[in-house]
Amino acid sequence: MLTAKQWVKLILGGLVYYLCARFGMLLFSLQPNNITLLWLSSGVGLVLVLRFGRLALPMIFLASLLANYPGMRHVGALEQSWHVLIAAAADTLNAFLAARFLTWILPAGLQRAKDLARFIFFVCLVPTAISDVMIVVNLVWGGYIASTGAMGLLRDLILSDCLGILLIYPLYQAWPTQRPHGREEWGWVLGTLLFCGVMLALDILNVSGWFYFILPGLLLLVFRVNTAGVYLALLLTVAAIVALSAKQLGPFGGFSAEEAHFRLLGFVFATTYVSLSLAMKYHDFLVADASGQRWHREALHDPLTGLLNRRGFTPLLTGEHQRVMRNRRPSVLALIDIDHFKKINDNYGHPEGDHVLRVLAEVLTAQLREIDCSARIGGEEFAILFPDTGAAQVMGTLERIRQHMAANPLQLGGDAVTVKFSAGVVEFAGGIESVEQLFGAADRSLYAAKAGGRNRSVTANWPAIHGRNAIG
Repeated sequence: MLTAKQWVKLILGGLVYYLCARFGMLLFSLQPNNITLLWLSSGVGLVLVLRFGRLALPMIFLASLLANYPGMRHVGALEQSWHVLIAAAADTLNAFLAARFLTWILPAGLQRAKDLARFIFFVCLVPTAISDVMIVVNLVWGGYIASTGAMGLLRDLILSDCLGILLIYPLYQAWPTQRPHGREEWGWVLGTLLFCGVMLALDILNVSGWFYFILPGLLLLVFRVNTAGVYLALLLTVAAIVALSAKQLGPFGGFSAEEAHFRLLGFVFATTYVSLSLAMKYHDFLVADASGQRWHREALHDPLTGLLNRRGFTPLLTGEHQRVMRNRRPSVLALIDIDHFKKINDNYGHPEGDHVLRVLAEVLTAQLREIDCSARIGGEEFAILFPDTGAAQVMGTLERIRQHMAANPLQLGGDAVTVKFSAGVVEFAGGIESVEQLFGAADRSLYAAKAGGRNRSVTANWPAIHGRNAIG
């Protein structure tokens, strides 16, 4: 059962269906007056059924009944009622079938550009073809149109109903999360609408050819705003084109009515399809690019601390090592290991141990220069790259970090715990050493710091790389 609020929304949805139908009959109408070149109500009906299920069907039937009645008056009252009921039933069937096909074929909705072809065939074409055959047979039976014009009218009805779904449903789906944000994006939407309006006006004034720049204008918008903004501009532009053409204005004059209608609907359908396809494909690209960047970041970063991991840190160290070999300006690699970290985990648990790692990572980020780079390369082991500096300056930096940790003990399980660390430092200035040798020298210095009593920093000198005494 629907809540009172949902009932209000359903009634408002039925009113929107009715207003879209009457608006279409006013601006886009053919003969008889309830047949239009753009039936936006087909898209509204699909949305209503998706939102409210079968409870929406009586509302759609009633709204269609009220909208169609004034346009089907030329026969007797009783016979007219039958024809209006059939028209309303066909519109309701269209909404029901479109919703059923959508939930069956695309249960997650129109998410990817590759889904568009199936959406057009199963959600737009098949339901509208079934319902529009009912409408055309009903019109021929009631004497509203001659049987000789039935096929042409059926073609136009199918295109106009498909357009209604193509213009309304993607906008409805995208609007909650992909609508334009900020003045710049809204400015692009309004600017594109103004541009399209000028192109239409020029064509109406017999400055031919400008009309066809509308499509490039819409396609440019694809790269400037979120997809919902493109869909909104597309809806308003197509509505304006069809409205002007229904009043014998625009580029489709000079043809017979049947040919003009087909040319018009063919153009706006192609414009709609191309715009939707490109907007969705570009959105797919952005999502894939963001996903790739996220996976790349996750592959190179430690999920606990947010710092680089060894895989992400090593290429930076390699690049810095190559740079140092060219300019001979020294840089420093430091390895840090938290003292007695196993005891912290054993006494307070792994969640508190994780907290210690995160806090140290935050302190490193805050205390280091912007050009310095820190990484978590092991369980409780961190690496820091100090470009363009010497070991003496790095020893001072590490001491400052050590003092900061001592002055700010952490609360672990109700105890105030001072986190201490040992560090191994190696300076390199463009010798023949490799990156692996740098790690090895720093690691031996770290081991010496721990063997010397912990909570200290030890530097390596380059004879250590070749197996001689390393500790200074």
